[in-house]
Amino acid sequence: MADPMKFRNVEVLAPMVRAGTLPLRLECLRYGASLVYGEEIIDRKLIGAQRVENHAFGCIDYVSPREKVSVFSTCATETKKVIFQLGTASAPLAVEAARLVCQDVSGIDVNMGCPKSFSVKGGMGAALLDKPEVVAEILTSLRRALPSEKSLTCKIRMLPSTDKTRDFMRICEKSGAEAITVHLRLRDERPAEPAHWDEMARVWDAVKVPVLANGDFFNRRQIDEFWKHCSEKECQVSGVMIARGALWNPSIFSRDPPNFDDMVKSYVRSAVATNSTYQNTKWVLSQMLAGGTGVTVPTSFNGISMKVFNRELSATKSMAQICTAFGEPHDQSKYPTRAHTTVFYKDFAFEDTKRPLETEVSEESAPKSRKIEPESGESA
Repeated sequence: MADPMKFRNVEVLAPMVRAGTLPLRLECLRYGASLVYGEEIIDRKLIGAQRVENHAFGCIDYVSPREKVSVFSTCATETKKVIFQLGTASAPLAVEAARLVCQDVSGIDVNMGCPKSFSVKGGMGAALLDKPEVVAEILTSLRRALPSEKSLTCKIRMLPSTDKTRDFMRICEKSGAEAITVHLRLRDERPAEPAHWDEMARVWDAVKVPVLANGDFFNRRQIDEFWKHCSEKECQVSGVMIARGALWNPSIFSRDPPNFDDMVKSYVRSAVATNSTYQNTKWVLSQMLAGGTGVTVPTSFNGISMKVFNRELSATKSMAQICTAFGEPHDQSKYPTRAHTTVFYKDFAFEDTKRPLETEVSEESAPKSRKIEPESGESA
């Protein structure tokens, strides 16, 4: 069975659209994150993807034959620490998606808190807060299908009343959730509105499984303040989930963080090493350089004013140019054609296979892998 201490006394990276890709997850683990959650992937987007062993970068990519892009990428370094977050409104589809990816992740988390229209209109995310019977079916089906050593969790938002939140948490626990993260905002509240930290003291003991808190952890001081706040309230929260604070500064998990320049350059190296697209790398770096609430960034980088440096970053159009801007070496000849671009898999030969819907995961039913090797003369 899953490690009962896996979600106890933890600080974890939250699932984030665009930001929660492999290089940021690896950087957060480097600085001490207990677990890292990947960005939410919709069940239908994952179903049909082919598992590709990308030996050129030491990664496992789940690639969509239709879109010819990697839907989800991971590597051995994070296998025991990464949680795959699933967007779903259907138990059968959730099981099929979990069947595809569970061999490469530590657990599956069901998104029940995203308020964005694309999620809610599909009956997913925060829409599930109004459908406890669907939630019960999804979680029960997943728990039955997943190997016992793979954890099953969910991330929810506060409901309109404390009693309703507590009741919903109990449904999740009864249906098989081994940990529950509560985003301490209501469905209609947005990031600019403060999280309701006090509500955690009123909901944490609704269930016996670990309960994690999410909302407004932007710097190390705030995280420490929250732990102190919980102690004073005799609130036995099991962990905190950090989103924007970790995007702006992955070393937020460390009590002995590196200087800002070294932290950012380390992210650049991870992005190169994991075949991150230059477009996503550029966006994440722009967020780090800008900072946010409670996070102050230096006025210069590499001896250049931050305003000028941001303009230079904005003008980059390749990973090589990004590396040059940050003073990091980059030899494109060492990498496969189209590395670090959105068309890396454009000419990949996909298998034309159809898999039957599975309700139980086994080694025999796990997807077979394809391989992509370094081209002649290239370094892995």
